Amino acid sequence: MVTAIRQAERPTRVVVVDDHPIMRAGTQAALEEQADLAVVGVAADGAEALRLSDALRPDVLILDLGLPDISGVEVARQVSATSPEVNVLVLSAHDTLGNVRSLRDVGVRGFVSKLASGDELVGAIRRVAAGGTAISVCGGSALSTGGAGSKDAAGDEPQESLTAREADVLQLLAGGRRNMEIAAELSVSVNTVEFHVRHVLAKLGARSRTEAAMRARELGLCPATRDRTAA
Repeated sequence: MVTAIRQAERPTRVVVVDDHPIMRAGTQAALEEQADLAVVGVAADGAEALRLSDALRPDVLILDLGLPDISGVEVARQVSATSPEVNVLVLSAHDTLGNVRSLRDVGVRGFVSKLASGDELVGAIRRVAAGGTAISVCGGSALSTGGAGSKDAAGDEPQESLTAREADVLQLLAGGRRNMEIAAELSVSVNTVEFHVRHVLAKLGARSRTEAAMRARELGLCPATRDRTAA
């Protein structure tokens, strides 16, 4: 009983990997404000990340993709192969859909844009530590639904990239918001929202708002939510 209680009270152990000192320190400081999270190690390159992962076996490894020695993708692949109990969460500025897809293939459990809020990052850490997945790329940066020459999951031609505003509209649309609600949320006119919705539908190859919301969730652009998108 005592062991069970202690296990339940144990904080989630996190290792932070980023080659930028300011980003690394900022992430560590933000996480240390949370009572249920404990930063047990930090690393500035892939070799150190692999060493810490093997030695400490953290619950979550927060991993930047742009490391100076070993690519973040390779680090994730090796960690997932040798330490499957370590949940890898990528924190990157490169929030394209191609990244999300390739990272899932190497065992990454979560992907958060560096433009996401601290609350989003903390929430993602908690989800992957609990055995779930977390993808947050619907932030303020432009999103791409496919790299150059790539095709989407259905095998169609590559889709155009979404602008930052279109990504905002898509996120709210996928969350079930109607045009008037989206307009109020973004402080724009309903006509402007309708303009962006038309572009989003065209770029996703969707024929309706509901189909666009479904495509967004399938592609990992936005979290699944209760559907209220029917006209």
